[in-house]
Amino acid sequence: MKAIGGRDRAQRSVLKVGVVVLGLAVALSFFIGYQLRDPGPPEDIPRAIAIPALYATMGLLAIIGGLQRRPASVVAAGVLCLAGTILSIATIEFALPGILLILFGLRLQARPAQRRREALIAAAAVLLVVSAAVALLAMTEARCWQATGSPANPTYALIPCTSQAGLVAGGQTFASGFDSGELTIGGGLVEAVLLLGALALTAATGRTRPGLSVLRSIDQERPA
Repeated sequence: MKAIGGRDRAQRSVLKVGVVVLGLAVALSFFIGYQLRDPGPPEDIPRAIAIPALYATMGLLAIIGGLQRRPASVVAAGVLCLAGTILSIATIEFALPGILLILFGLRLQARPAQRRREALIAAAAVLLVVSAAVALLAMTEARCWQATGSPANPTYALIPCTSQAGLVAGGQTFASGFDSGELTIGGGLVEAVLLLGALALTAATGRTRPGLSVLRSIDQERPA
């Protein structure tokens, strides 16, 4: 009974940390949105959504792993949180949740016969999330733009980067710029597919047959 109680506490702790990771992802979204207030044309893929989506997926993986009592998935989410701290100074906050997920995940108990399978599934989920991050940040492009009209109501136009700022149709240019590393629709779509794949893989492979769940409950309740 003591061991079962310890596993229950570990499960609750995992779920709490997973929710914290989701909250931090939302906070990161607001932070990025606040930092991107400089003049410029709208982004094809909002950075304030695409980047936090990576961390929100980590939180969801932890929650799924906690609900299904899957240590490997929880530990994998923790490892991803730690790896995600290298992206920016603003993502250092994910280090502590990552460490806690690894510690609490190791306290969850898994059936010995499933450890190898669970490890492979967790590794596949990590690979999908990492690939999503690489695709999002690698499939970028540079763009040059000009703004005409007035600062209160600007009209943006993309121009070849070899062009010089000057008059364009519609009025006098009052601002221009060069943006490197702009996220693209292609990168965003690849990211979305890979992140959904990681979540679907983890959630679908954790389902068990009702009869098997009953047998597990009987085994846990049987006195030693």
